[in-house]
Amino acid sequence: MSGRAQSTSCPGCNRAVRVADETLGTGKRRGPIRELRTCGRIVIGKRARLICEHVEAHGGLECLGILDARDVVLGGGGLRLGPKAEFKGELHAPSVEMEAGARVHPSPFAVPSDPRGLTDPAGGKPAPKTRPGTSGAAPGEAAEAEIDPLTGKKPPKVARTRGHRPG
Repeated sequence: MSGRAQSTSCPGCNRAVRVADETLGTGKRRGPIRELRTCGRIVIGKRARLICEHVEAHGGLECLGILDARDVVLGGGGLRLGPKAEFKGELHAPSVEMEAGARVHPSPFAVPSDPRGLTDPAGGKPAPKTRPGTSGAAPGEAAEAEIDPLTGKKPPKVARTRGHRPG
């Protein structure tokens, strides 16, 4: 692939893959759009606004303006919020850097303490590869509930109903 290529196609599924960085200049507005995906980096300039349902950038995201998204998934570079930036949305990123004055609306953030998952804090062993919200049990194996150190008992089972979030 050429170093100046803007996009290419996946050799496995033949879908278009955007490689170039996306830049939304100062004072520009884009959206509402359904998704913005790139293997590069996304930069939102000062006084710019991006309204998007799903944002995915494997090179990271730099926001100096306003980002209003439902779901933001970032790779290597993480999220950087400038001094007058405003962020709204659910975030999954390896790191977050915020300058004084940046505003973040209350929403779920998933920023791991060990973004590459290389070590387990307990013993330096490789961390188990599990998805968030699942147990570390192998497939087909029942997950064993941990015993509470204060009471010495297993915690009660919680019934999960469709469409209901506890809490």
